Amino acid sequence: MALLMIGIDEAGFGPMLGPLCVGMSAFLIEGWREGDQKPCLWERLEAGACRDAGDKRGRVAFADSKELKLPNNSAKRHPLTHLERGVLAAVASREGGRAPETDSVLHELLGAQLRGHAWYEGEPVALPVSGSAAQMGIASNLLAGAMTGAGIRIVATRCRVMDEREFNGIVRDAGNKGEVCIAALADHLQSVISLMEQHPGASVRIACDKLGGRDSYAPVLERLMPGWECTILEQAADKSNYEMRWRAQTRGANQPTPNRHLRGGCFRISFQAEAEKEHLPVALASMIAKYTRELAMHRFNRYWLSRMPELKPTAGYTLDARRWLADAAPVLTREEKAAMVRRA
Repeated sequence: MALLMIGIDEAGFGPMLGPLCVGMSAFLIEGWREGDQKPCLWERLEAGACRDAGDKRGRVAFADSKELKLPNNSAKRHPLTHLERGVLAAVASREGGRAPETDSVLHELLGAQLRGHAWYEGEPVALPVSGSAAQMGIASNLLAGAMTGAGIRIVATRCRVMDEREFNGIVRDAGNKGEVCIAALADHLQSVISLMEQHPGASVRIACDKLGGRDSYAPVLERLMPGWECTILEQAADKSNYEMRWRAQTRGANQPTPNRHLRGGCFRISFQAEAEKEHLPVALASMIAKYTRELAMHRFNRYWLSRMPELKPTAGYTLDARRWLADAAPVLTREEKAAMVRRA
């Protein structure tokens, strides 16, 4: 048997400018049986992966993206050095994966769509933006070797990008900012169903960082997944666990009929604060989301600098976003400002 371990996390929920990105990663662990202890992938992949970006053995670091992202004013290293190394190594090591040469290729590999605004268009950004392609190749080979030795494969790396227009539309219609993350979760859960169909017989565990500040997710899960019954296993402020089981007869009109492998299928899903500290797949999902957003803001700043060369770049967070909006006022139309400023 095997275990599918899936992690989901977001980056960019709070900023005023730029997209919200919700990442997902999925690992297949061979030789695991129901009832076995949940594996720690940092331990299983110890030969090539670690938590510490300063690892003296040069292993690939997987941790909370906020810990790996260096300050933008870092003088010694590019701010994305550690974040980029982990994401590109994982994407290149993914089953059927390859090293992306540009951010556009990365978007394609992640299923990410970044379009709809002029400030995200233009020429692709060459990758890597830190280090060299050779260094990234060494990192991906190191990670791939550790996975081969441990009987582990990365079977999915994804990112759902919510641009400003979609973000504002969901907030307007739902009256709730948290629904934006839930909409991204819905997309990722459909990918989970596809993975279950591709790997019949594998047990499935999904770990998510807490989304939208909720403690109770059962009504959300049943709304997102008609045809699946949600059982509460544990529900508390720090962690909530659920089991989802296919019950077929209540399939919704827009819910695709799972193939025969899913009939009677189930999976478990948990929502936990700081889940990236406990689950490597969540850490990687956090890194994917953050890296994708950082590259999007690179495009954003490149576009506006072309219109106002003296404009200081922004990361989009509220205090600096207000500074940026004031500085950009001479070249920013009312329509453009309305399109780029996120609600709530």
